Amino acid sequence: MIYFTSSFIAAGILTFFTRASPAFIWLAYLLWLSIVLGIFNFVNFVLIFFRRKKNYELKLVGQSPNLRVAAFITSYNEDPEIVKGTIRSVIAAVDGRGDVYLLDDSTDPDKKLYEFCRENNVRYIHRTKRRGYKAGAINDALKEIEDKYDLVAIFDADQRPTEDFFDVVLPQFKDERVGFVQIPQNYTELRTRISMGSKYQQEPFIKVIMEGRDRVSAFSLGSGTVFRISALKRAGYLYEKSITEDAATSVKIHELGYTSKYIDRQLIWYGEPPAYASSYFTQQSRWSLGTFQMLRELLSSNLSFGAFYDYISGWFYWMETGPLTLVQLLGPIMFLALRVPIIEINPTLYLLFYFPYVLFSFSSYIAIMRRQEYGLKGFLYHQFIEYLEVMPVTASFFAWIMRRKVPFKVTPKGRIAGSARVLVFHLTFLALLCISIVLGINWVLSPAPIIIKEAVAVNVAWAIYHAFFMAGGAYIALNSREFEHNPYTHSVRAQTNVKSKLGILRKVKLL
Repeated sequence: MIYFTSSFIAAGILTFFTRASPAFIWLAYLLWLSIVLGIFNFVNFVLIFFRRKKNYELKLVGQSPNLRVAAFITSYNEDPEIVKGTIRSVIAAVDGRGDVYLLDDSTDPDKKLYEFCRENNVRYIHRTKRRGYKAGAINDALKEIEDKYDLVAIFDADQRPTEDFFDVVLPQFKDERVGFVQIPQNYTELRTRISMGSKYQQEPFIKVIMEGRDRVSAFSLGSGTVFRISALKRAGYLYEKSITEDAATSVKIHELGYTSKYIDRQLIWYGEPPAYASSYFTQQSRWSLGTFQMLRELLSSNLSFGAFYDYISGWFYWMETGPLTLVQLLGPIMFLALRVPIIEINPTLYLLFYFPYVLFSFSSYIAIMRRQEYGLKGFLYHQFIEYLEVMPVTASFFAWIMRRKVPFKVTPKGRIAGSARVLVFHLTFLALLCISIVLGINWVLSPAPIIIKEAVAVNVAWAIYHAFFMAGGAYIALNSREFEHNPYTHSVRAQTNVKSKLGILRKVKLL
């Protein structure tokens, strides 16, 4: 709790000593809060990186324990052909260790899909009332199957396990303290620039953050999770009051003293990221709102400090990415276009203290990510798409503040028109930034005290920085033509064509 409040207190102290316009003291506070939370998140990222280097490992724990698996495939108005492909992959992965279930919550269930399940000995469950949405479907199915299974594996309709999925996952449950194991989602079906941006945005998360949170606070991602059913029952089943039931349930399981194992291996070989701006907005709105909704539970939880630190840093991330980035956009616009001073601080002092931090954090981030499939291209795509999500995440924040009930929406697949329409706020702020840059340059060239010119130059620099990434975001959103060839060249789809279970376990040393 002290860690959480300290950032808000620090921003208040800085505001007290640097406030400029009494009418806009709230904006000054939010600007300082964005800087403070940015520093907190950077420190968390670095600490997690070093924790990952020190602790993360994947050991084979001998033969797989004799545990029965219920494999749930969740579906809601999905393309039946995609679902059939996932069913085939799950059947091959389970390979007699248990049973496969299709939890089809579609509003208009496909009869051919039902026949496909019957022909392949897959248990088909369809509900007429969608209480609790995905979490409710899983909970209802768990109560229906009673105590026939030890573990439940959850796969989204477009997340297909490789044949050796359970060979790698099941040995981790020999440790009775492991409540669940999480496999990263693997985006392979990249069709547009938005798809590319979504993949690169996930790289720091799945390659650094989740590895660093292994055994401490790695949380369920909703798909590719294998839960110990007894742990799930002790936690009160999946939490149905949050639209991100996976993360909320993870908190409850960690509170009970269980650990979670994260396995950063390509054991999921198919995944469709959002292909268009509107579908990306739907996904990010859901994820951010679910995290905002968790705040009360986090502050009242009895998590260890390490786990609380990681979870609350995730909350800070969405806060910084959404409403506080919007504040960062407003700052230079207010000063350059309206000539309203927000923060009163010597520009030279600001440059001496804050810019070295900016350069240090940027170079540290690049150094940490240099060994990943990321590079300059990945960094740019990552930043472009994060600037796209400012408005939907901010809208989710205010929906949480006003306690609006937001219906659960799956991330849409396929072509969705109207990218320009959903970008109206984004393009408006981009235009305002460009106007502010022109006005700022004109201000610098006009007769004015040198200290004013320095302040204007600092704001122009930030306006250019923001405008560059916002323009990049607009470009990848509006240039929605699908690639002729999938640029993702490292798909592990071919793994499913080779039955390599025990051979892989004997030959591959998992570090």
